[in-house]
Amino acid sequence: MPTDVAATTPATRDARRRRAATLLAWERFVAGDDEPAVATVPAPILRSWRRCRDVHGLDPMRPTGRAQRPAPVAAPRDTGIYAQLGAVAATVVREIGGCLATVTDSDAEILACWSAPDLGADDLDSRFEPGTWWPESVGGTNGMGTALLQSQPVVIRGPEHWRRDMHEWCCVGLAVHDPVTARPVGAVNVAARSADLVAGLATRLADELEAARRHLRFRAVDDARAVSERFAAGDSRRTGTELGLDLAGNVVAASEKARRSVGGIPAGYLLDPALRRGVTFPPLAEIARRSWGHAVADPSWTGTVVIGPPLGPAPHSYTVTPVNGAGGPVGWIVSDRAGPDAGSVLDLDPGTTANPTSGRIAALAGDSVLLLGPEEIRFAEANRHDVWLTTDCGRFRAATRGMDHLARELSPYGFLRVHRSFLVNPARIRRVVSKGNGLIALSTDHHRAEDIPVSRRSTHEVRQRLGI
Repeated sequence: MPTDVAATTPATRDARRRRAATLLAWERFVAGDDEPAVATVPAPILRSWRRCRDVHGLDPMRPTGRAQRPAPVAAPRDTGIYAQLGAVAATVVREIGGCLATVTDSDAEILACWSAPDLGADDLDSRFEPGTWWPESVGGTNGMGTALLQSQPVVIRGPEHWRRDMHEWCCVGLAVHDPVTARPVGAVNVAARSADLVAGLATRLADELEAARRHLRFRAVDDARAVSERFAAGDSRRTGTELGLDLAGNVVAASEKARRSVGGIPAGYLLDPALRRGVTFPPLAEIARRSWGHAVADPSWTGTVVIGPPLGPAPHSYTVTPVNGAGGPVGWIVSDRAGPDAGSVLDLDPGTTANPTSGRIAALAGDSVLLLGPEEIRFAEANRHDVWLTTDCGRFRAATRGMDHLARELSPYGFLRVHRSFLVNPARIRRVVSKGNGLIALSTDHHRAEDIPVSRRSTHEVRQRLGI
């Protein structure tokens, strides 16, 4: 009798209806119909489903299996963070029971797993064992891999999982992110058969992981202090251009000449990651990204790179030197002073070396040359070697020949190459139209469908930039 009464409570009936509606939306979505899912599932789950179907091409009917990461990457500097995440996971399992919890690294490999003593033998899924790999690109929508892709907790109830064989599980996952690079460091995931059991854990995980986030903020300040000390150890009478950068390419310290050239860089040392976030320009972020692998493989590595404006009026060669901490690189010194023979030359993407302060794109209008601000350009369309710009003032032929060249010019302003023949200003997109089978088209006009095609391989980036 108690079981029958429980089965007929309003909460139970609502849960069953929600599960049935979600399962139907999943079945329709898998078949190519997005509409029921749009009205039924939470936005983070819908975005994940679209990545699984349109970007990763995952078969939802195929079991997940025990995937192994092909090339594990050691992260010794994050060991302390993983210990903190493990303490949270173990405490949750011990206190609430009936669940298991995992800690994953930044690539969604399970580092450790805890299971409650009252968990049945059928619930001890071998796919949750340490060493198993759960990125969304392999496991589909799941509490470990999907959590690493967003800053808020993700709750995945039953058929909200992409893989059908995971529909009996309910999960809540939350990642912690590096405050400098914004990349995920690791995640905690709690899984159970009961949706009610995990649904209330999102707030608790967010609260209990604050200690780990605080640790990462302290580490970011310590890293910046190491960069500033290396910078200060240079010639105090320096007259050249020199920058101290964090791991994301944000400026920690700059010589007077560098501050005069670039503008907007405050004097002194920017130790707080919140203060230095965004104090950069495209080549610096690219230098930090390209230098990382070299410095991890060889702590004594140095490199050279050619940078033009705004560091100087003409392209010039600079030396890149890593600043190393106990766990690997913590930042970079970029200087125009001659350094030791470099083992590597960092070739930057041409789009990152464009001067974003130039602020004008040339277009042809009869015998005149129009100088357009990037914000005036809605999209560009290629016709052989000619590129036509649709703008607020009309349609004009770009002075730059070739879509590849124009894409490099507009890259610093955030334009998206959505198709071989189309470049779009994402700030001007007004409508996104589903074309079926996961394809979409765009319009920069509220009232008219311009039908700008988006290639299948560009769909994920477009959806991510638009938050859909």
